[in-house]
Formats: sequence, structure tokens, C-alpha cells
Amino acid sequence: MRVYAISIKGTISDAREESMIANRKGFRPYGAVVAVGVFLSSTFFVAADEVGTSGVRLLSGGDFVSIDVSCDAEAATCPAGLAPGAVARQTGLRGINARGDVVGFYVDSANRQHGFVRKDGRYTTIDFPLAGIRGMVANGINPQGEIVGQYVLPINPNVEESSPLFCPENLPNGTANPACIKGFHYRNGEYTTIMFSGHPGAIPQRITANGEIHGCLHDRDLGTSMYGATWRRSFGPQGSVYIADAYSLEANGGELADSSMAVTMSMNNGGTLNGHSIVGLYTDMLGQPRGYVVRNGVFEEYNASDEALPANLTAIWDMNPQGHFVGNFRGQGEAGARRHGFLDRDDGSPRIAFDITVRDASGNTVTALATAAFGINPDGFIVGQYLLATGGALHGFIAAPLSGN
Repeated sequence: MRVYAISIKGTISDAREESMIANRKGFRPYGAVVAVGVFLSSTFFVAADEVGTSGVRLLSGGDFVSIDVSCDAEAATCPAGLAPGAVARQTGLRGINARGDVVGFYVDSANRQHGFVRKDGRYTTIDFPLAGIRGMVANGINPQGEIVGQYVLPINPNVEESSPLFCPENLPNGTANPACIKGFHYRNGEYTTIMFSGHPGAIPQRITANGEIHGCLHDRDLGTSMYGATWRRSFGPQGSVYIADAYSLEANGGELADSSMAVTMSMNNGGTLNGHSIVGLYTDMLGQPRGYVVRNGVFEEYNASDEALPANLTAIWDMNPQGHFVGNFRGQGEAGARRHGFLDRDDGSPRIAFDITVRDASGNTVTALATAAFGINPDGFIVGQYLLATGGALHGFIAAPLSGN
């Protein structure tokens, strides 16, 4: 673990960021405020007539803060893999808690991926303490500062599949076998591996204030072997951490009250306390990614379509204690890599779609090719990531609470 005090490079200054957050009623900041699962593909492009889609709010100026992990030119120490004056090749934000702490990932100058948390104006690089780790993402953080996420092991096939060190050979295309992706819980400098009984892989996404951890389990693929899953965290003597299986969206995890079949290719991505509501994503029988909401054991598909923009892809990534949830979607007829962020308050009002916009060197407004909302805190602040153009850098963002249509 390494701790650094460094600056944020973005569309507005640190001082304006702190002011934007602190001035929102009810927010409690203590300071100014990837990899598996990256949602973009470099093989698509956006056509000029797709910018400014009808029904999508454009966020700019004081609506959001753009964040890139970097190191000041005069800094004595830097985040892992960055030299003084360097900016991370990629930055993504995945979660935010009530006090404004944010977690995510960055890719360093050598193309290595690290997790991080930003708390009280300082970055802490999060790297699982095992030699050869091939990637790290911090996905969620609760009010107590507990963090969950995922890491990719080095190849190690000569142990039992149930071992937290099991990692088979790479896939034929050279990428890591999904069985090598393990979950982690981090608290006070201590890491605990998260797995689900009978399955070699896991991806935790969120941890609630009472220690419920939502994510997914998987075997040697991220397709038909993947099921939304939930764990429970408890503490033992001297603060020791215990992670226990709770349930999953398949029979051997004890799943839905109203379902006669398992929900494959699914991920639990967030929920309210005690699991009364859980949100996530899955792939339907036609191969279309869809969101879902599980209320008291009842599974409901969610589609981000509205009259202005029908959606053919929807993913829900987080839910706050009020039941508001965020995610991203693609409209029908849009390029494959196109994404819009959205907020749904789950109160019958229309979902609010939005895109990040920035000013280029010539002063022109540029709308992001892809905007994805990954986290939302109790006061409605949203974090995520955006990509301006194919082949460009991924940037993180914090958006102020949204209202209206």
C-alpha cells in the first residue's frame, strides 16, 4: 500500500470541486473530493449525427469534475507506476460513499492497472499483496471505508480449483482465464479474498453499511457460468474479517422466490440495506444486455428506453439507500461503442439520461462517445467514466446530483 498527496487534473479546480460538493445540502465531505469490466470497445466509431441525441442531458462546466490520476512535477513520491509530472493513461471511477471518498482504477505508464481510493484529498494506491498480480480494480466503498473489488492472479494451475491461488493458463486469445479473477475486501490495510463456494472466480461490486457485498460468481468464463451473488461480511476477534456466502441467482446459492430457472450471465451490482432491493445486469435469451431490479425476491427486467430514445442495451451499476440507481445504455441505431449514463429514482418519474461534454483546445464543445455511471451515494453524487473518441484515454468523473428531465 502506498499513500500519496497529489492533485486532480480536470475540467475544474480542486477548490471548485470541493465547493461544488460541500454546497450541496446534506453532503458530508471530510476533504475535497480498471481491467476486467471496461465497458468500451476500440473497434467502433461515433458518427457526427449521433452527438447531442434527443432526450439526453449534456453535462458541462460546474455539473461535473473530470478526474485523471496524476503526479505533480515537484512531488517527492508518486502513485505506483507514475513519475513526477505524469498522468495515468486511463482513469475510471467505480464507487463513492456518503463522505465523498471515491474508488476506482488507473493504468500507469507501463500499462499496469492499479486500484485506488481518494480520501481526505489523498490517493492511496491499492495493490493486492501478492507477486505477479495482473490487474486491480476497486469497485465499491461503504460509509465505514471498507472497500471491495477484484484482482487478476498470475498463472498458477497446479493447485486445487477451490484454492484462492488457482489460475489456469491463459485463453487461446492470450487474455487471462476468468477463473483467475478473484474478489477482495480491504479494511485498515488488511486484505481478504472473496470467493463463492464451488466456484473459482468472483467479482464483488458493492459493500453496504451493514456488510452485505453484491457482485457475481463465475467459473472459467464470464458468460453462462456467471450469476449474480451476495455475501455477508462479519467481524471476529481483533477485528478479523469473515466473508460468508449468502445467495446467488442460481439454485446452488438459494435464489429467487418467484423463479423456476436460474438467471445466468448476471451480476448483482448494488442494493439497499438487508437486500430488500438489488440491481444489476444480465444477458437475455436473445443475447441483449438488460438491467434488472430484484425487490423482496421478485426479479424484474429493466430497460432504460423512453419515448425520446429507445434502448437496445441497458446496464445498472449501483443503487443508493434511497433506492435511486444509475447505469448506462445504448440507443437503438447508435454505434456499438456509444453509451449514455442514466439516473432512475425508481419513483415512477422518467429516467434522466446524460452525456459528459468538454471544451477542446479550440473552444468547441465535444460530447463523449461513451459515458457510464458506475456509482451513486446517498446525496445523489454520481461517479463513472467517459471516453471522448475511439482510441482516446478513459477519464473518471464526479457529477453533481441531477434533477428534472
